[in-house]
Amino acid sequence: MTNKQEKKVTENFVTIATYSAPYEANLAKASLESAGIPVFIADEYTIGINWLYSNALGGVKVQVPESMAKQAYELLSYNIPTVEKEYNGLSCPKCGSKKCIDFMDKRGTFITWLLLGIPLLFPIEKSKCEDCGYCWKK
Repeated sequence: MTNKQEKKVTENFVTIATYSAPYEANLAKASLESAGIPVFIADEYTIGINWLYSNALGGVKVQVPESMAKQAYELLSYNIPTVEKEYNGLSCPKCGSKKCIDFMDKRGTFITWLLLGIPLLFPIEKSKCEDCGYCWKK
């Protein structure tokens, strides 16, 4: 072996995350590469051409060297955004749960816009229980 030749060390790559779309996998890849972890994305182009293959192939796979898998997995798990819901403090009239959220029901507005070309009704402010699914007007 000469000085110009390098000894190639092969290491198995393992899948640490799967995504349904290539752009999601590329976001994970960017996070991992910024931490100095080499990344390979499998099935990116196949699913990019026909997204219906995503379920059949098991999604777009983010793969890293086996020795760095734990570090990469921890890095990605810290980057998962969590959305905390703000409950309105009301109790559900049906089950008594405090997990109630506010939303605007726009179905009537949409139907009048679809049929007449202009929205005649205004959205109705409602609350919904996340435990039992019951909806009521405020």
